[in-house]
Amino acid sequence: LAQELGDHKAIKSFGYSDGRGSRSLSKYLLQEAPKMWWLAIFAVLYFFRGKIAERLAPILPSFSPQQAAIYGHAATLATGAIFVLPIEFFGLGAVKRFCYMTCLWSNIFASGITLKANYGSPPMPEKISISALKSLANGPLQEYLMKVTPSADFMSLFFCLIFMPAYPSLPVVALLGRRSLWTVCGHCQKTGQGGRLFAMFKPRWEALKTQEQRVLLAGAVGEILLGFWLTVSIALPSRQLLTTFMYWNYLKMRYQSPRSNQLHSQAWKSVEATVAPVLRVAPFLQKPIDMAKGWFQPQYR
Repeated sequence: LAQELGDHKAIKSFGYSDGRGSRSLSKYLLQEAPKMWWLAIFAVLYFFRGKIAERLAPILPSFSPQQAAIYGHAATLATGAIFVLPIEFFGLGAVKRFCYMTCLWSNIFASGITLKANYGSPPMPEKISISALKSLANGPLQEYLMKVTPSADFMSLFFCLIFMPAYPSLPVVALLGRRSLWTVCGHCQKTGQGGRLFAMFKPRWEALKTQEQRVLLAGAVGEILLGFWLTVSIALPSRQLLTTFMYWNYLKMRYQSPRSNQLHSQAWKSVEATVAPVLRVAPFLQKPIDMAKGWFQPQYR
């Protein structure tokens, strides 16, 4: 990779330490690159979606976009429930990893189907060239992203793509599972479907529904705490620099979005009230906090 970039010596001289000794940037990139192959799969599936749909159409049953999204969220719940079990102690670590990736992929599928149904497919360039890509990015694609970015499904899609190459994480599965649970149970209650399984869970669902605002606030606080944990983990050998950077941009989008601004504002106030005693003891921390607040200010009016 360093040779392809044409400046092997300069790249090699840029080193870093991961707690196990210094390593060059070229070695780091070569080691970390395989973790991104899930994003390549997503890109291939997207660009060849027409061909794939054409081949699979004769053998797959036809579903409405809403039904397909519900099945995707149900798969997220099922695989997430298996992931939280300590099956790795029984030699089933590969199954746990598979459930984690399936949990994310099924949520990506559900979010993508819903976005396409609500906003249509994103615009594509007429031909593959630099000028065509620039024209697309500065025009139709920008307008499309302005429409879809505030939606909950786009946020969920972005969330999943962030953690696709990351280490499997229980908080990630829990946050996805909360949204999928609300979607599936809301659909079952509205349509009367769900069968015996939903009938057994219905009393618990009705109890959760009465506490919906508290549950949503707890989920928003959990998203924020996950961001802090990723930041703290930078000092650990298991650091995930790219994931941390992308996730804090996700939190900024959540705070700035008109749809989630109110909820995340309450969540940040809750976190601020919790750490207020620490600020009284260490007032020097107030300045970086004020800088972070300015960075998070919403751009929507």
